[in-house]
Amino acid sequence: MEAEFGFSLLTRKSNGVVLTREGESIYPIAVEYIEKEAEIYKAATELSGMYKGNVMIATFASIAAHTLPGIIKAFTDLHPSINIQIEETTKNRIEKMVASGKADLAFCSRLSNQSYEWIPFAEDRMVAVLPKDHPLAGADAYPIKNCKKEDIIMPSEGDDADVRELFKRHGIVPNIRLTTLENYTAINMVEKGLGIAVMNDGITRYWQTDTVMLPIDPPSRLELGITLPDLESAAPAVKEFVTFAAERLHTHI
Repeated sequence: MEAEFGFSLLTRKSNGVVLTREGESIYPIAVEYIEKEAEIYKAATELSGMYKGNVMIATFASIAAHTLPGIIKAFTDLHPSINIQIEETTKNRIEKMVASGKADLAFCSRLSNQSYEWIPFAEDRMVAVLPKDHPLAGADAYPIKNCKKEDIIMPSEGDDADVRELFKRHGIVPNIRLTTLENYTAINMVEKGLGIAVMNDGITRYWQTDTVMLPIDPPSRLELGITLPDLESAAPAVKEFVTFAAERLHTHI
């Protein structure tokens, strides 16, 4: 552009670039041009019915393992030109990925930004994971207040936002003995008698471990859903995937 216009748009410095006075004049027009170009391609894609592109999903490991495989298989059979990518991570990381645009959408519990689109599809109860020789192993439920005096093993590198919110709600300052990256590692540590863990039931449902899993008392449940900043303005491939997933999960947008 500079060669064609005959003047500089950027001033190059050792620590980066800044707009010249001429560049500042051109910049808003260039942004508008690019946005209009994107709108043209979006409209053309929707009119042709040929959805193409990438869809980046941030999600919990439990949802990635048990909820998404069937949806993705059916969707990619229908739309082979759309590439689906998944990143399994913590809720705090999901928040950052969606806010920054690194993830197009997320399958998780509700994020802190209440302006995001929210499409709930399930509820998941919170459970305590105990060693089988724990004094309460034979109980019907585990009193959450007991976490005040237990050694706690925290997955997600100690950064499980839903568990921390649960503790906060009940005035519990947990004695975190160990942190792990994976929930399965945390469960194995519980099995060895290193402490107890609190997590959502969906994580534990399909794992065979020598531990006892009890619903917490008072009961607590997570609402799980699909979330993204705005469905209406999303890229065609993203919008198509969200609509398809909602239908497969028997929920309404």
